[in-house]
Amino acid sequence: MFNKFFDNKEIKQLKALVQSMPNDPGACFNLGAAYQKLGRYKDAVREFEKTLKYNPMSAEAHYNLALIYENMNEGKKATLHILKSGNLFSNKNDQVNKMEARGLLRQYYRKFNIQPEDLPEQDSDI
Repeated sequence: MFNKFFDNKEIKQLKALVQSMPNDPGACFNLGAAYQKLGRYKDAVREFEKTLKYNPMSAEAHYNLALIYENMNEGKKATLHILKSGNLFSNKNDQVNKMEARGLLRQYYRKFNIQPEDLPEQDSDI
């Protein structure tokens, strides 16, 4: 309950790290993951978006954003990010995470009643 008003020790440490290295995608990612773990989705989205600003090829940031947007019931955003993460995992030859992302993509298509043709061809809408 107090997390809404006061940051826990881990969050404080990670925020200090981000402040000392504001352009470090890893620092932003770790803070985003900590927020995600606490269910502070808006804060997590902000940090994962910063991660992508400094490292647009972060499959992991796209993956986590997909999970968050699914929890927020924002189907199109969840689907776009899981699609992007699967493509990036494939580019890294990470078959395990690629298959996980592809499985979630199929689930999101069904869950949110989205067709592949409903999605933009470019990444500009992500």
